Amino acid sequence: MVSRKYSTYQEELESLLRRFGIGGETAFYVLAYHYFICYKDRLEIPNDVIEKWHNAYQNIENEGRILLFLDELVLNDPNGHALADWYQFFIGQRFREASGKFFTPKPIAHAMARMLPPTPNAIVMDPTCGSSTFLMELAQLWGDYPCTLVANDIEASLVELSMLTLDLATPLQYQKHFICSDIYSPSHDLQHWYNKVDYILANPPFSLQIGYEQFNSPLFTSGYRNSDALFIDVAAQLLKPSGRLVCILPHSIIANKEFTDFRTIVEQSLTLLGVVSLPEGVFYLSAGTTTHTDIVILEKTPPTESQKHFFAATPSVGVRLSGNEEQALQNHLESLLANTSVRAALRI
Repeated sequence: MVSRKYSTYQEELESLLRRFGIGGETAFYVLAYHYFICYKDRLEIPNDVIEKWHNAYQNIENEGRILLFLDELVLNDPNGHALADWYQFFIGQRFREASGKFFTPKPIAHAMARMLPPTPNAIVMDPTCGSSTFLMELAQLWGDYPCTLVANDIEASLVELSMLTLDLATPLQYQKHFICSDIYSPSHDLQHWYNKVDYILANPPFSLQIGYEQFNSPLFTSGYRNSDALFIDVAAQLLKPSGRLVCILPHSIIANKEFTDFRTIVEQSLTLLGVVSLPEGVFYLSAGTTTHTDIVILEKTPPTESQKHFFAATPSVGVRLSGNEEQALQNHLESLLANTSVRAALRI
């Protein structure tokens, strides 16, 4: 949830742009191009994307009041941390309704990134990247540690958003690759990464019915058609042996009886390291959904009798469940990750 002061900034910019008939996706392009103007020495954005942003920006490039306001917003955000909030503000409803996806609050994304032990030259991927919050949080934790980040999304505007956010938020020595592909009917660019990825961080689309699959999916063959369930097979294809998946799934998949066969199939190719049940309503303010969700940690290793795993529930994760700004924001994910048995199971 954005602060009340920031919400005022959003409303003011929306009002200023509306006078020129600019709203929705076009309004976001205006803002994105101003980031490009201010930080172009740090950005490697394709020319066709810059041209698209510039075409929107031309409508206001001689409007001093708007330009000063954009300067205030953009120059105070050199690492692009506010861009995901701006995207959701201008495009969020269409984005959620079309894709079944919603952005992950940063305290949760940060904790999930901590569940990956730093590995030299690791390839870390988010196959449904959205604004690439997970990859940004990982970069914040790993600092100058060398790695390769791979961001994919079916929505082209989200891939462009990720280009902007990751260029601003990650060290120059990070290798970055961007793909626009349907993970359930993958392009050659996405298939290139099969069996090569060390770590996956993701919040896959929830509850979309998939009527087709263009990859080897034991779950689809067994009758499972939900996007969130099938995502596990997508991840298994991408991960190299010993690779790790940390993702958010509906609690029903983890706990309900009708998914017993699903869990049996998954455990034939992936080993469970842990499950963290999140409080109900953590996505309500950001996405308008009350879906009860869990963090699930799986590894592409043969199961062994000595393998440790854990199950935990967190009553608070540093995210407001209502609009009450006075609400205490304890984050029990931090204390969970300090627990000795949890760290042993995750080898962190």
